Amino acid sequence: MKKQMKMKTIILLLHLLQIILNVANFTMAEPIYSEIFRCKKDSGTYQPNTLYKTNLVSALKSLPALTFNSVGVKPNQVTAVALCAGYLNPQDCKSCVDKTIPLLLQKCPNQKGAAAWRMKCMVKYGEPVVNNYDVWFVANEVSDIKAKDVAGLQNSLSSLVDMLLLELYKGQPRRYAYGTQVYKNNQIVYMVMQCTDDISNKDCNKCILHVSGETKRCCSGAIAAAILTPNCYLRYAHSDFRVLK
Repeated sequence: MKKQMKMKTIILLLHLLQIILNVANFTMAEPIYSEIFRCKKDSGTYQPNTLYKTNLVSALKSLPALTFNSVGVKPNQVTAVALCAGYLNPQDCKSCVDKTIPLLLQKCPNQKGAAAWRMKCMVKYGEPVVNNYDVWFVANEVSDIKAKDVAGLQNSLSSLVDMLLLELYKGQPRRYAYGTQVYKNNQIVYMVMQCTDDISNKDCNKCILHVSGETKRCCSGAIAAAILTPNCYLRYAHSDFRVLK
């Protein structure tokens, strides 16, 4: 009798342990959000109380009501761009951008070019470049946890990239796509990709292919990762981005 009770207790504890592990795995599979600030070192610098600073402040104030805006003429022209995750509502987008701008100016106090990724939005500014396509930095956020079925995950990610590239220009907001793929043991991987509004469709495709290639180099087998650039990003995880705070 005592042996049976002991066995039942052990089985119950094992079930509880499995539940705890499942919850832990779900949490670790959530998207990773870091605060990434980059000052463009070769962009030059500006001084306070100059026309460039005035134009910069004016351009940034227009965000995110305008997704991008250029103010002034060369050599004091400034282009500012905001990008919010396509699934964010306008209020959360504005809140994210409004909080990011002063932090970016604090981190890069006199650089003529800078960019910041915070949570679910990006802000960048600088002097205009040809076609506005300028991948001057690539940052990544990668989970330390590896998938049990690495090959299955990689195949699913490749399929998602191909599928979402076809959807990128169809919906609203433009240049945004979101999708899921089921693989081994009914695991679901979620992916989002998006480009800024200041680049062409051709450059958007080029940027997405660039970041999808980066996922293979930096993040193979990771259960959650993101590749972030000034022009586009790609993010995947095993939790739904749209319902996570």
